[in-house]
Amino acid sequence: MPYYCLGDLTHYLSNNFYNISWETKLFKLFFTMSGLLKIHQAKIIHRDLHSGNIFFDKNFAYIGDLGISRSATESNNDNEKYGIIPYMAPEIFQGQKYTEASDIYSFGMIMWEFMTGRRPFGDEIHDIELIIKICDGLRPPIVTNAPEGYIELMKECWHSDPAKRPTAEDIYWKINKMRNNESYINQTKIIESSDIGPVTINNPDAIYKSRPLSRMIQSAMSLRNSRSQTIDPFYYYQKNADKRKFEDDSVEDSNDNEQSIKRRKFLENENSDYFTKEIELDINMSSNQSHDKGKQIYVYKYMSAL
Repeated sequence: MPYYCLGDLTHYLSNNFYNISWETKLFKLFFTMSGLLKIHQAKIIHRDLHSGNIFFDKNFAYIGDLGISRSATESNNDNEKYGIIPYMAPEIFQGQKYTEASDIYSFGMIMWEFMTGRRPFGDEIHDIELIIKICDGLRPPIVTNAPEGYIELMKECWHSDPAKRPTAEDIYWKINKMRNNESYINQTKIIESSDIGPVTINNPDAIYKSRPLSRMIQSAMSLRNSRSQTIDPFYYYQKNADKRKFEDDSVEDSNDNEQSIKRRKFLENENSDYFTKEIELDINMSSNQSHDKGKQIYVYKYMSAL
């Protein structure tokens, strides 16, 4: 494998975060998206895009590890799901096939990583509960220290509806406009805060290595479906909404009273006989199972103006 002096995106940001200007970040993002655009123009879906397989040297940007990529024209939907939970689109967890929009969702998480210097959901346990939360709308927290239009584009990329996500070409031109604005008109100052910058303590339950996930996903969807039938929907919604802000600002203070009234009426109609049934799931997984598929590495290389 070739040597990339700046390493992968994760290490590049960890080692240099506060010294990397937004102008440089946007250049790196632009050339990364250039690579993804070329992949999509070739009718290929990457299917495992994350910060660990985006590489930089002083002059080039690379997208690697296309070992599980597939043609976008294939009708076959593999039963095996493989990847890193925070970068996987919710529709994949729910049994839909991989599309270019699935890669765009992953790119939205990469945009968040550029913005914060942290990997998404680093404070969560990467298990069936996180899969359920993502399907229910959970996204990483938004920080405001970003160029104009950046956050809006990022949220479009991770929209829960794949049809509402922008295409690679749309993103390419929007980022190009942002970097021109950053270079010549309005530079964004990086303000140090507790919300950004590399974390000093790693969460051992946050797994950022691609792995087989089909059994875990199946268990997560079974549990999610069971909860939708047996658990008070108002309680479950409020519990998850309190943990983190959901996409599109869907939880607003003005709706709190209305939700409480609806919940009280719901419980009254059940005459206090309402109860929930705890469900046990036998998850027979082997986390040590080797799943190296004989990775074949391809790279897309672009000149950088940095």
